[in-house]
Amino acid sequence: MAAKKASVNPEFLYVPIGNIVVLEQVRSNINIEADSFKSLVQSIKDKGILEPLLVTKGDGDSYTLICGERRLEAARQLELELVPVRIIETGKESGEIIALQLTENLQREDLNPMDQAKGILAYIQAKLPDKNYDVDGVMSELVTYNRRREDAPEAFASTVDAIMEISGKAYTSLFRTLSLLKLPPEIQAEIRSGNLPVSQGYLFAANLECPDRSKIFEAIMKTPVTNATLNNLLTAYKKVKIVPGVTRLVPMKKQIESLRSVESRIETGIAKYTRPDLQTLLDELHVFCALVELRLPIAPEPAPEKKKPPQV
Repeated sequence: MAAKKASVNPEFLYVPIGNIVVLEQVRSNINIEADSFKSLVQSIKDKGILEPLLVTKGDGDSYTLICGERRLEAARQLELELVPVRIIETGKESGEIIALQLTENLQREDLNPMDQAKGILAYIQAKLPDKNYDVDGVMSELVTYNRRREDAPEAFASTVDAIMEISGKAYTSLFRTLSLLKLPPEIQAEIRSGNLPVSQGYLFAANLECPDRSKIFEAIMKTPVTNATLNNLLTAYKKVKIVPGVTRLVPMKKQIESLRSVESRIETGIAKYTRPDLQTLLDELHVFCALVELRLPIAPEPAPEKKKPPQV
C-alpha cells in the first residue's frame, strides 16, 4: 500500500505499519498486560494516534522508528494498517539513528529501569563505536570520570555529560542504573516485571560477591523484606569472622535461652516499647530467621554419638 501524504505538512505521512522497523539495540519489552498500555490501546481505538511516531527514512519503503514504540505496538494490537509518522532527516549511520531514539527514550519518565540501563549503555556504544565498550568498561570509565573528569577520555566525558542532561540523572544514579546490567538474568527479569523494586536491585548489584545471593533472592521473592533487611542479609557474611582456634562460639543452647528471655522482657515492659521499637525488633528477627534458613542446608550434620561400652 502506497504512503498517503497528509495535506497539512509534507513531512507528515501515513505509512503502512509493516514498513516501520525498530532497531534491536533499543527495542524495549512492552508489557501489553499493563493497565497503562491497555489504556493507551483504548485511547487510540477511541481517538486515533494523536501524536505521530517519529521516524527516519530507511531503504526503499522502510522507515526506522525513533520514538513511539508503545504507540506502534498499540496500533499493531488494534490491527491498524496505517499510522501517522513524522520524518526526521538524519544520516544513514545506525549509530546516529540509535542515539536519536535513545535520546527520546531517556526522557521518558515511565521507562522500565532495565530498559533505561540498556538504553544508556547502547547510547554510549552508539556514540563511541570504536571503543567497543561493554558494561564493565563503561562503569570503569565512569569511576575515572567521577574521580576527576579531566582524566577520562574527552569523548566519553562529553557523552556522559549529555546523558545526564538528557535523562536528568546525577552521576550516582547513572552508575547505579548501569550496575543493574551486571545482575543475573533472573533478577533482571523480576525488576523488569516490577516484582522486585529497583531499589533492591541496586542492593543486589552492590553485593554481587555475596555467596548466598541466589538463596537470598529466592527467599525474598517468596517473602518480601524491607531494603534495610535485604541489605543486612546481603552483607551479613562480611561481619562474620571466625578465626580457628581463637574465636570461641557461644553454645547454641545458651543463645536460644537468651532469645527466650527477650519474650519475658517484652511482656513486662510492653507499655514502655513504642510501635517503631517493636517494628525494628521484628525486622531484625526477620533477618535472623532468614540467615538461619539460608545456612541450615549447608550446616554440618552432628557427629554420631559414641556408644559407651557396657559396664561389667
